[in-house]
Amino acid sequence: MKTGINDLLGRGRLMSGKETKSLRKRRRMEFPDTYIILIGLCLLAVILTIVLPAGQYDREERNGRTVVVAGTFHEVEEDHSISILNLPVEIHKGFIDGAEIIGFMLIMGGCMGIITKAGAINFFIQNSLARRVRGKEKIIIPLLMAIMAVGGFTFGMTVEGVAFVPAVITLCVALGYDALVGMAIVFIGGNAGYTAGIFNPFNVGVAQSIAELDAFSGSWYRWILLAVLLVVSSIGITRYAVRVKKDPTRSVVYGTGNTESWHTELDLSAKATSKEYMGLAAFVIGFGFLIWGASSQGWWFGQFSAVFFWIAVVTGAIYGYSLNQWAGYFVDGMKDMVSGAVAVGFAKAISVILADGVIIDTVVYYLAKPLEVLPGMITSAGMMVVQTIINLGVPSGSAQAAVTMPIVVPLSDLLGVSRQTAVFAFQCGDGISNCLIPTYTSMITYLAASRLQYKNWLKFAWKIVGAEWLAALLMTVIAAAIGY
Repeated sequence: MKTGINDLLGRGRLMSGKETKSLRKRRRMEFPDTYIILIGLCLLAVILTIVLPAGQYDREERNGRTVVVAGTFHEVEEDHSISILNLPVEIHKGFIDGAEIIGFMLIMGGCMGIITKAGAINFFIQNSLARRVRGKEKIIIPLLMAIMAVGGFTFGMTVEGVAFVPAVITLCVALGYDALVGMAIVFIGGNAGYTAGIFNPFNVGVAQSIAELDAFSGSWYRWILLAVLLVVSSIGITRYAVRVKKDPTRSVVYGTGNTESWHTELDLSAKATSKEYMGLAAFVIGFGFLIWGASSQGWWFGQFSAVFFWIAVVTGAIYGYSLNQWAGYFVDGMKDMVSGAVAVGFAKAISVILADGVIIDTVVYYLAKPLEVLPGMITSAGMMVVQTIINLGVPSGSAQAAVTMPIVVPLSDLLGVSRQTAVFAFQCGDGISNCLIPTYTSMITYLAASRLQYKNWLKFAWKIVGAEWLAALLMTVIAAAIGY
């Protein structure tokens, strides 16, 4: 009852009827919670299984991958529609399907709790970097984004970059920015590299293999794409950061307590101890193993979890934590990831519903049909738009390539669009939208590590990502025009 009364109090008096009506209106217009958005998308997917006919392409093995066979789409006679009453069952399946990444998120969160508590990474990123850029802090944003992009365009770094989030956010907050700037540096910077995909085996590598192009050919144009994405995004992020530094009330997360939770004072005169150096060495060596495993050994979430776990064990030993201290910090770190892990289960349920309803191929088929009547240059833009839409339901780059490229490649041949341009349209449509769509589990992991809500991230990022998307769309049209 107290809470209800306090909600109505305004400067020691009861709100007027007009003020109460205004408050109710604001509540009605309130942005829905992340879980509500995801459940709504699950419900939409269920409705689509009822409305759309179930259909499939034939599939075949090609270069070790199962891909669709163009021109073989056919409707399925059996009824695969999903009852709305079975929605909770499908959501449960989503949690099972997402168990691998959910387990990774919880284990990594626990390990990051220990690594962050030790503070070695924070010390070197904050103190060493801040000391070198004192008086010209804005340079940190494009500099760190470029570093993150390297991981993206080489070994396809996505969720692995979460390891850098706590240190970069703490640095940004100490410099007068907010957590959104810190997350954007790591996530949007890394995603720019992933999207450009110059040597990325998971998007360009798979797509070019299906398109029967030489591996990583046409890289000169992708280098230009990388530069464009980094320039566009770093300008947008820097402009926001400068506004927040000048007036903290203009921060999207002002008043939420998020910025305060990351606040720490920089001591630029502090000297690193042997523990800091050993802690940094443990992290660098461990992360080096992770890069090696991801790029050449086919490692995935299970192995990633093992690497982070052993980094945490070594870090705990270096800092002399007792077993109970280590366990306490581990649990504290896991707590930060729980909400994100739950969101992953709901996000995975969307793709599970589409698969169980046998309508993924149906959606791809009907989205690709309009491309057949578009002129060449417009076709390339249409390809990117279609890939962006498909990415909402199939946010995995390699899976999306396996589903769409066998259809898009012969279509591009027929319409006079080069296969290289078709791959370029795919990578842009798949990659850039990853920074906004709530079904992309890596983004959910970043949000959890940053202690941010999806609605605040969306409010901050949509213009920046939208500018990236439009720039890439223009480059896709140019690619078709020059015969790339």
